[in-house]
Amino acid sequence: MNSGTGGIGSESTPSPSAHPVLGRIARAVVRHPVVVIVLWLVAIGACAPFALKLSEVQSRQGSSKIVPGSVGDAVAQRLVQAFPHHSERETLIVLSAPDVTAASSRRLMGMLDASLQPLVHDGSVMSTTSPYTLHRDALLAAMRHVLAPAGTPPPSTEEAMGRLAQARATGQVPAALVPLLQRAARTDQAEWPKLAGTLAEETDWADFPVPVDAASLISDDHRASLVTVAYSRHGPDPDLTALRRTVAADIARLGPASPVHAAVTGELALIKDTYDKAEADNAKMEYAAYIIIIIVLLLFFRAVVPAVLTLTMIGLAMTISQAWLYAVGSQVELTQFTTTIMTFVMLGAGVDYSMLLSSRYRQERLAGRDPKEAVVNATIHAGESIALAGSTVILAFAATLLSPVDWIPPLGYGGLAGIPVMLLAALTITPALLVLLGDKFFLLGVRPLTDMESKGWLTNLLRRLAVLPRRAPVAVVAVFVLATIPIIVLLGSHRLTSDPVALSPDTDARRGYNLIAEHWQPGLLQPTTVVGDIGDNGHRGDTLTLAGWQRLDSLSDAIARTPGVVSVSSLSRPTGTKLSWEDTSALPQNVRQDFLAPDGALRLSIVLAGDPLSEQARSTIRTLTTLVADSTIDNAQVGGATVIDQEYDAALTSSFWKMIAFVCAGVIVLLTFALRSILVPIRLILTIALSNIWALGATLAVFAGWLDEPVINDLPIFLVILMMGLGMDYEIFLITRIREITRQGSSDADAVTTAIVDTGRVITAAGLVMAGTLGTMMLSSTLMLREYGFGLSVAVLLDATLIRLVLAPATLLIAGKYNWWLPSLRRRAAAPDGPA
Repeated sequence: MNSGTGGIGSESTPSPSAHPVLGRIARAVVRHPVVVIVLWLVAIGACAPFALKLSEVQSRQGSSKIVPGSVGDAVAQRLVQAFPHHSERETLIVLSAPDVTAASSRRLMGMLDASLQPLVHDGSVMSTTSPYTLHRDALLAAMRHVLAPAGTPPPSTEEAMGRLAQARATGQVPAALVPLLQRAARTDQAEWPKLAGTLAEETDWADFPVPVDAASLISDDHRASLVTVAYSRHGPDPDLTALRRTVAADIARLGPASPVHAAVTGELALIKDTYDKAEADNAKMEYAAYIIIIIVLLLFFRAVVPAVLTLTMIGLAMTISQAWLYAVGSQVELTQFTTTIMTFVMLGAGVDYSMLLSSRYRQERLAGRDPKEAVVNATIHAGESIALAGSTVILAFAATLLSPVDWIPPLGYGGLAGIPVMLLAALTITPALLVLLGDKFFLLGVRPLTDMESKGWLTNLLRRLAVLPRRAPVAVVAVFVLATIPIIVLLGSHRLTSDPVALSPDTDARRGYNLIAEHWQPGLLQPTTVVGDIGDNGHRGDTLTLAGWQRLDSLSDAIARTPGVVSVSSLSRPTGTKLSWEDTSALPQNVRQDFLAPDGALRLSIVLAGDPLSEQARSTIRTLTTLVADSTIDNAQVGGATVIDQEYDAALTSSFWKMIAFVCAGVIVLLTFALRSILVPIRLILTIALSNIWALGATLAVFAGWLDEPVINDLPIFLVILMMGLGMDYEIFLITRIREITRQGSSDADAVTTAIVDTGRVITAAGLVMAGTLGTMMLSSTLMLREYGFGLSVAVLLDATLIRLVLAPATLLIAGKYNWWLPSLRRRAAAPDGPA
């Protein structure tokens, strides 16, 4: 071939610049295999204690959807500062019974409040609120109003009895309240909350001696009630497991005949339960992955020893990666998905790299080379593919660090900790074992050293498939392009979701949410929040002035009239019912401080109609944003679930394109210099993108179309991260083999056919391992992991079969001489190198 134009590869194509480095590594390993193994064992032993502590630096509560620097973040931060008990750590206990105002339910709420008081005292819980606490606090306020008015010292028994007598004489005390006040007058003031609590439990709330508005916490049919537990913003993650044990123990104290049931829910509980389910499924998924891997390895090697050694190498390498993650976790936040992704990626990539290298060693031995020379050649030639493939994976995971969405970077840390270690292990441990064991590496098998690449049913099938792109390459590409168009239309017409409720499995938190949706509104669990400042002339401490009340009431009225708003709660209407300025000023202090902070910060809580994450809810938010901006409340902003979800979607989309741009640029630069081509890296990216589009379309068809399930909106991110890295392995394996064959004098078409057959067995096996490993996530009880597993396994299978066997060869044959067009670099490198 002409060296100036060349075909798919030409004899004058220089050897990759990585060959000298790989050659030095290979020869060092061949000279000192025992040292290599010993160094790895020492490193593993040193890392093991830290690897065992990895769980200590992983968050078990999941990641927030709040995007740093957004409006939703600003509102959330203001809530933390002014109303910390209404942060994302607020948890709900949903009680259900034939009548939640009956004696058994009242008693349970009293027991729950008492059980949680130790957490309030130690600062873990900021406050608890329930219909019981509202009734108790109303009694307590009445007691203090009659017996110990504000601004007076604690009364003596005589003083308290005198004030009670005067109040009775003027008709200020309901008759039903007299016995309580008489006991209180004779009791130390520190005991009043206990007296009020006892009466709140024992008295029928339908005929209560003081007015209490608990409608927001009790459903209209009286079959469900809410208890809120506001965990402290500071300190360790809330222990929801302990909370559930407390609730269960208190219900058990009611006796076996108790009609009351409870569920703990809220955004934090939904995410935690999903994570716990996923963690419980991890062992099952890993067992299934190991079974798939061992079966494929046994079929691939036709021997037991290489299969066992490959898995052992991967397991040992994971110890070092886990220790590395432990060190990273002391500086940044990690989640359990960090380890899950790292484990599956290392399993898939480690098997790919080991199979490619050991397969090349076997071919070198069959060509007549002695074991040490075979190890060097295998490490150089297969090592180039492994190094390039590993580098693209590292680039893909590094791209995750660009995202402001806080669950994405932890995935990157998992890949960045796992792949470099796996890459180094494949290029050192496997060659060292091959040197030490020689052909015994393939022990306990059935003719493992025969030429498996040129014989057998798979080889015959690959030869027949290779004919199609060779005969009609343009038609093949046209079919793929035409088949992709309707999939793109499907993707453009379907909205993905990040709703933690829709994606959560059947858990205690999900059952609690269902109760809320049944008895109230779904938006009660995911409210919209408005924060602002009433101004210096609008408040005195935690009490509104008349001017402040008028401004707040005007805004509250306008919000309540907005289409799509079910209810609004603010200081002028704490339970949704409008109060006068005088009644607002007379509210108990804890109620006032729920909506007005001492610095003048205001909080308004809004429940939207229907699904708070729907397009209808977003439209309502746009109206509210304009309304709030035009109000007389200073610095007013709209936040909450709908706003956060919308900002999260935008950040996810932005992250998606940033990561694609970063990975594409990195891959183009890396492969352009490594493969001496501009077109090949671009073609690789386009074929990977096509497999991602098809995989996402298949996921939508199966989950949304067939199973009628929502599809998670971060699935495209997962496909980009993993497929832009791992998915390129197979085409890199193929393209480097094509280039090597053409250097030996083969024509373009023959090189493609030969490379498909030569690499077909290892790539098919590697694809089955990767698809099977990632596909085990479909065994999870969590919908999002099932969708990840399905989408990723489909993408890998497409890439390892149709893309690699049909589309990639067709595009290579169409491009012809332009595949390796990089004239300036070729001229500089051609002189000292020459044909390989």
